Amino acid sequence: MPVSAKGFTLVELVGVIAIAGILAAVAAPRFFNPATFSSRGYFDAASGFLRYAQKLAIARHGGVAVLVDADGLTLCAVASAPCPVAHQIPGPDGSQPFQMRVPNDVTLAGSVASFSYDAQGRPSSGVSLTITGDQIRTLTVEAETGYVH
Repeated sequence: MPVSAKGFTLVELVGVIAIAGILAAVAAPRFFNPATFSSRGYFDAASGFLRYAQKLAIARHGGVAVLVDADGLTLCAVASAPCPVAHQIPGPDGSQPFQMRVPNDVTLAGSVASFSYDAQGRPSSGVSLTITGDQIRTLTVEAETGYVH
């Protein structure tokens, strides 16, 4: 009756440990860098913010302005910075003014200081927002349709 060996050989175990070590050395610095999460998170949140502004303009049958500055994004009924208290637009949670502040390790730059959506959800101009953190991400609002990507 033949003896059947069960388990792994020493070569297989050393190979798996070596591969795991290489993966840990490459992935760990990116995984534990908070700038990666905050910049990607801000990019996703800004995208949702702009989509909300467009949908709100359609629902209100009127203009909604988005003010862009180094501190973040703000929704306002008029395109003037800073947004007057009488023209502040509340967010979905009731916070007024509805703002999205830039995290400490992220920077925001826009191609315009403000733009607005009309009653059909079209922006007053095409917009490009550059969000810089661990890498540079560009958020674009199409001039013709208002599509955010």
